[in-house]
Amino acid sequence: MSRSSYDISVFSPEGRLYQVEYSFKTLAHEALTNVGLTGEGCAVVVCQKKVPDKLLKEDSITHVFKAAKDIGMAMSGRVPDCASVVDDTRHETMEFAHDFGYDCDVAWLAKRMGEKAQISTQRAGLRPLGAGTILFGMEMLDSGEQVPRIFTIDPAGLVIAYKATSMGQKDNEVKLNLEKQYKPNMSLDDTIMTGIQCLQKSLGSSESNLTAADLEVAVVTADNTKVRFLDATSVEEYITKIVERD
Repeated sequence: MSRSSYDISVFSPEGRLYQVEYSFKTLAHEALTNVGLTGEGCAVVVCQKKVPDKLLKEDSITHVFKAAKDIGMAMSGRVPDCASVVDDTRHETMEFAHDFGYDCDVAWLAKRMGEKAQISTQRAGLRPLGAGTILFGMEMLDSGEQVPRIFTIDPAGLVIAYKATSMGQKDNEVKLNLEKQYKPNMSLDDTIMTGIQCLQKSLGSSESNLTAADLEVAVVTADNTKVRFLDATSVEEYITKIVERD
């Protein structure tokens, strides 16, 4: 049988699922990179942003969304597939709140969305969505303490919890920089600056001089668990601090 005969959810003689492998390649489809980090009582995502057409309104382009008021998600991959995942994730959070009378936590949501993504690797009538998710939020322990959580969900449905991670075109380069620069229990400011700096260092020389217009930054903190987006002025201040520090 030719290779094309296995381009559905059927194992090849080598034990590979080509369609699943193809879906991973789409994570770099938009040539963007997202970074997620946890700090002392905070979780942060720093996302690269590109406006492909000068006639587009800049605020209409985003890769960071609210799955619920206190759970955020940064998306990588094909835009239509990402939009489908965002809608499905929001539906799950609303259905959970309707059924149980309280909001789901980020760990449950990550596991649930991973299970749904994995189903598409089993059936020939489905294809894995070309979308990867960094899910972030605060989780309340039995002691009442709020702790930051970051999970990645890949197109095959694998869910992994991280202290700091990346998804997208330059994810390997960013992870190498995170291994060198990330420190546990960083303050909110240091966590944001570390994310921006690791992203800057991982991009090529033509893209390394990032401005506030090239970035999206969203945070959740223990004292305010709602997902908040930093405005351009605040992001530019962090970029200035990084330059002055270096």
